[in-house]
Amino acid sequence: MTNNATASFTVDGWDPQATDKAEGTEFSRVTLSKTFAGGVEGTSTVEMLTAVNETSSAYVAFERLSVSVDGRKGGFVLQHSAGENGHHLIVLPGSGHGELSGITGTAEIVQDDEGNHTFTLTYEL
Repeated sequence: MTNNATASFTVDGWDPQATDKAEGTEFSRVTLSKTFAGGVEGTSTVEMLTAVNETSSAYVAFERLSVSVDGRKGGFVLQHSAGENGHHLIVLPGSGHGELSGITGTAEIVQDDEGNHTFTLTYEL
């Protein structure tokens, strides 16, 4: 059975480190942390690699969540990829633990005009 859990989140920490700038495109590594409230409650840490130039940007990341989802406590890892083809987030197979062991699914992040983030997890357990 497919379930949806929706939450808001805040970015609590953002630590970018430029690693290489050549030929007009900068590569960076960013470590960040988030706090979730709603159908997903808890925190996460993210390791992200970005590529940015004057006309486009893209990133890949892994996010380790320590959360409860609809009241089930545990965690899992999200795999991110984003760029000109959109933003894709999937639950890394086999990464669920605690009461979230066996979780599979996808997620979506939407940011409104005021910078508020909404996170929707579509999952199966």
